[in-house]
Amino acid sequence: MHNKLTPKHAFLFAVTALAFVLVMQIRLPEPSAVVWLPIQPQLNVLHYAHKDKGPAITAHAAILFENTTGTVLYGKNEHVRRSPASLTKIMTALLAFESGRMDDTVTISRRAAGLGGSSLYLKEGQQIPLRELMYGMLLRSGNDAAVAVAEHIAGSVSAFVGMMNQRADELGATNTRFANPHGLDAHNHYSTAFDLTMLSRTALWHKDFAEIVGTVDHTYEEKGITWRNTNRLLWSYTGAEGIKTGTTGQAGNCLAAAASREGMQLITVVLGSANRWRDTTTLLDYGFDNFDKVVVAEKGALLAQVSLPHGKQPLAIVPARDIEVIVSDQNSADISTQLHLAPIKLPIKKGAQIGTYEVYSGTATLASIPLRAANGVGRLTLWRMLTRWITKRK
Repeated sequence: MHNKLTPKHAFLFAVTALAFVLVMQIRLPEPSAVVWLPIQPQLNVLHYAHKDKGPAITAHAAILFENTTGTVLYGKNEHVRRSPASLTKIMTALLAFESGRMDDTVTISRRAAGLGGSSLYLKEGQQIPLRELMYGMLLRSGNDAAVAVAEHIAGSVSAFVGMMNQRADELGATNTRFANPHGLDAHNHYSTAFDLTMLSRTALWHKDFAEIVGTVDHTYEEKGITWRNTNRLLWSYTGAEGIKTGTTGQAGNCLAAAASREGMQLITVVLGSANRWRDTTTLLDYGFDNFDKVVVAEKGALLAQVSLPHGKQPLAIVPARDIEVIVSDQNSADISTQLHLAPIKLPIKKGAQIGTYEVYSGTATLASIPLRAANGVGRLTLWRMLTRWITKRK
């Protein structure tokens, strides 16, 4: 006995067949979609792509770095290993702020008290707050303070040196090797201008570090001792914010410095300089006089809307953070942008990372910013797909 095909069954069969045809006709997006979005810069300036060209300086190695965008503006032997002298104390301070408590009391050991070179003249058994040691180490460049900090944080200098090298690797300072926490010349103790910049920018994220290295004079009230910062740029260069001086026989005169103006923060490192003050001010002037920061798009600003074949609504795409680039008016390359979408699978949650937004000067990449979904996108039901297909056919 054969069942009779009722009108209801016939309708459902037709809908199912039509839906199958519809699904077969829908083209899924390619694994990665690329959308070009030209922009109109508000300033007629361009990125300086040739970091090997710049002012003449005496330093054997140097770098000029714009910190808010992470842009190297100038480099001279910036990856060549050299003795870092007391710029080593940038890493010592970083670990102290990451692992210590500034209100801790530190007891000075015989080893710390007996260390030569630049000194706070600490005495064995003396007790001093960690915060005061940080001021003495970073302003006066006390080697004895550096050893005291290392012993307090790690229990021993050797253990602390292990922490220094591990942290350097984590921060991408792969051409750096520390043998002590103070920077006196030693076998297998070296860094580079680039690596020291990476350590400096990380340390500057710590409010206490930035405050201390930007201090001209500090008085340790309990002892009535005043330490003056060895970095004279703080009172001679507009916008100067630190960071650290260093001098040894092997390293020569060294200086890591930072200065901010008009939304840019420049970091310079000069190693083995005949005149570290002139070299540094020359680099800072070069950066501030020739470069500007341009905001291409603000965080959350709509960059594009993409219609997905199976999506209930268009996907709105926004940058995860402000898109800022450093540009110079001394070049003729145009700025362009490119939006790269990752493979998209529905449903999409609001805030999900869905690709990257890249900014170019010619063929050079200026920035690569994560993209987020500004809205959630659900998957169409079979009935909604059918309705949409029928509507487009009319």
